[in-house]
Amino acid sequence: DLLRGEPTVAVVSDGAGGAGVEPDWIGESRRKMQAYKDGTPMPAPPCSDEDVPVRLRYGHPSHALPPHHKLLPKEMAEMSIKNLPGHWTSMKFPHNTEQLRSFGAEWYTEAFHKFGTLPPDNRVKRVVEVYQLPHSGFDAAGGAGHKAFITVEYEKPDPNLHTKLFAKFPWDYHESATGQAYRMQISSQSGDLDGPELLTYMCCEHLLPFRIPKLYFCEINRDTTNYILITERIPFGRRGRIEHGKVVEKIARKPYEVLPVCGKYQDYLLEDPAQIYFAIFREMAHLAAWDQQGRFDSYFGPNPTWTEAEYLLSPTGAKQKQKAKRAEVLQNAAKLLLDQGIEFATNVAPQIFTAAGKDKKMLAKMKEDLVRFMAHNQDVQKYCNNESKWVAAMHSNLQADNAYFWYDEHGNLDAGVFDWCAFGRVPFVMNFMGCLSGADADFLDAHEEGLMKLFCDEHKRYGGPQLEWQELLLRYRLQWPSYVVDCCRWVERDIYRECPKEEWHSVKDIYDDKFVGRWNVRCRGTSLVNALEFWPRRDFAKICDEWMKGKGKEYLTSYTL
Repeated sequence: DLLRGEPTVAVVSDGAGGAGVEPDWIGESRRKMQAYKDGTPMPAPPCSDEDVPVRLRYGHPSHALPPHHKLLPKEMAEMSIKNLPGHWTSMKFPHNTEQLRSFGAEWYTEAFHKFGTLPPDNRVKRVVEVYQLPHSGFDAAGGAGHKAFITVEYEKPDPNLHTKLFAKFPWDYHESATGQAYRMQISSQSGDLDGPELLTYMCCEHLLPFRIPKLYFCEINRDTTNYILITERIPFGRRGRIEHGKVVEKIARKPYEVLPVCGKYQDYLLEDPAQIYFAIFREMAHLAAWDQQGRFDSYFGPNPTWTEAEYLLSPTGAKQKQKAKRAEVLQNAAKLLLDQGIEFATNVAPQIFTAAGKDKKMLAKMKEDLVRFMAHNQDVQKYCNNESKWVAAMHSNLQADNAYFWYDEHGNLDAGVFDWCAFGRVPFVMNFMGCLSGADADFLDAHEEGLMKLFCDEHKRYGGPQLEWQELLLRYRLQWPSYVVDCCRWVERDIYRECPKEEWHSVKDIYDDKFVGRWNVRCRGTSLVNALEFWPRRDFAKICDEWMKGKGKEYLTSYTL
């Protein structure tokens, strides 16, 4: 390579692959990106018995998993400290950092053997290190649970085994008020979030059209709500020096060297946000297209198909009649939430908003329009579900922090994906908001049409039905009214819980530690900042009104009873 004047490929030190040996995933990525460059069709391939992981050859894991049930605070306090056996392996399992250390090498050996990750003639010889990642501050490692790095040593070094691992486990109910709130929200009040994430890793790892971290072990107990997820550790590259929220140090990287991690709602750390988001949209399109060809039927069951005409004749799609009082209730609820968001932007924390985003005249008009639209929010959701080609399996929250990226020899960006909470079949345009909520208004202004065009092109190339990009763009824009109202919802529920009103006068900007260092303040706050900045850049009132008079007319609830 050096003799030809080409960049040397990085043989990444990720704990797998022998010394100087190129890992298999590099060749897979190289072929995938060449197919993208050439426009080669990539329909979903058949899945052979050899592709099925050992852990799935004796029955579907979901059959062994009892239903999720909500725990009351008292029950959570009592049950979450217990170590009860998991439902898949009948093994007790660690659910905090100390236990990841204390369970020892023999536990890891048995766990990896039961999942078929570790060959029967090998074992974990030693647990070298367990390090818990920060859950607050600038480099907080996510809000859905605690995270840790694990380093192990095997009795027989194996190029197919990672020595550097990653673990995810729940918040400790007893650690703090924040931990208590998160644990109740994630493990109980919000329904079953953890079980499906683990099942996705177990059942879909070999089916996905992109790379994901290799699964080593996972387990869960419904009575305690405790769980553990252990995967390979992604070898994120070193980030350059940061000054006032910007990366000011450029670091040269070899092909296939994983780019630095980007925190949630920290897009200002991305060297090239456009390339990142276009790579993400490409992979979302691949995922949807393969599902529509039956790739994930073994997990979700058969994927039904329907036309718009059939949908409108069904009980789900039929036009509804409601009492006028119902519209009033929906509009008043929206008004209350919008008032909270507007007060936050104009009186409590105006210093973090742009001039356009806190313009009182704009906000008053926005509120008026949104209150009117909220009576028909459910009608929009029905419309987005009206034909099966717009519905497919989709990652629920594919922001830049839930993926990892690398360039090939030719400067093409490829991506892998993780964090599979709430993976399911939905009108996939609804999940675009989960992806783009961290993107700033300038980026959306420049690229929203391009993203929709790319999604449609890649969806077709990967074997999905033809989608019209203009219609996809309309469906995306129709999500904005409910999204803005939802952004306002979290001001009282999350932002003020972690940064009370009386503290905001001391917050300088979005780079202030009190903002960026508090998880939900950063996440909820940034989404609202971005939303209010982008809203006046599109005539959403006109877009929604034209839809209600045209394509949406057959879906509108009649509030006449």
